[in-house]
Amino acid sequence: MRLRLLRDICLAGFLLLFCAHSTLAQKLVNDVAFGMKDGVEIRKWTYTSENLLVKGELYLPGGEKKLPLVVFNHDGIHGISKEHRYSSVRLARAGFVVFSPSYRGEDGSQGMVEIAKGEVDDVLNAITLLKNHKRVDGSKIALAGASHGALISVLAASREPEIKAVVTAYGVMDIYKWYAYLKRVGKLGKDKITQRTYGPGPEHRPQSFAIRNAVAVVSNLNCPVLILQGSLDDIVPEEQAHIMDRAMKAAKKSVETKIYPDALHGFLVYAPYIDDATAKEKQQTEQAWQTMIAFLKKNL
Repeated sequence: MRLRLLRDICLAGFLLLFCAHSTLAQKLVNDVAFGMKDGVEIRKWTYTSENLLVKGELYLPGGEKKLPLVVFNHDGIHGISKEHRYSSVRLARAGFVVFSPSYRGEDGSQGMVEIAKGEVDDVLNAITLLKNHKRVDGSKIALAGASHGALISVLAASREPEIKAVVTAYGVMDIYKWYAYLKRVGKLGKDKITQRTYGPGPEHRPQSFAIRNAVAVVSNLNCPVLILQGSLDDIVPEEQAHIMDRAMKAAKKSVETKIYPDALHGFLVYAPYIDDATAKEKQQTEQAWQTMIAFLKKNL
């Protein structure tokens, strides 16, 4: 069930051409208490992104102290899952203000799902607002993302020089090799989103593929990157992590890559909470969480 769900999420048009960051003034339209979980206050946000009203969830640890901000970008195209919400709470309990965006077209946000297009703008526009939040130390901002959210994180960081750290978990970093992999193993989706994203392939959509190639923006990254990847991932194969690692090192950028031999796609967010994760995968997921938290604390 888990693998089928994650494939459906990830293959339904993983990536699209992204727009330039909007210059329109952003505004917080609504800030509503959603509840408490393990001592973390959860608030529902509605804010403007370009000409849309989009949503997100803000996770506030107890106290009044200003804390570093982690924008935690979810996987897939179906909004914030319960597992992502649990993970956001855990990240907040580690000592961060956490914001999890519901990108356009999801969870009641206006617009349509664009996949790493307007979604990147939604993240950057949220950061513009969050910098001035009373609980946020605006000089300490990181991006973390899983799968689709990993790509969003890299693209957003390449356009925002104030980002201090990026965590990518099982994200597509080389669109050309990933697309070729999907064709080779017979996993390229035939749904409308996939078709409108990729068309017949990169030779027919050169600009779309080129601008969605994460390794192409490495030179614009001004912060350390942590890459988390499972060896058993058959949606975004391990090769993608190594491609990004090599590109970062070639550009003399700071990168740390951790490979988990018994982890499947989605392990960081889902493995702690689902029944079909093996004991080894759960153990390695816990190691990944400890590595991620230590990396964020070191760089924020």
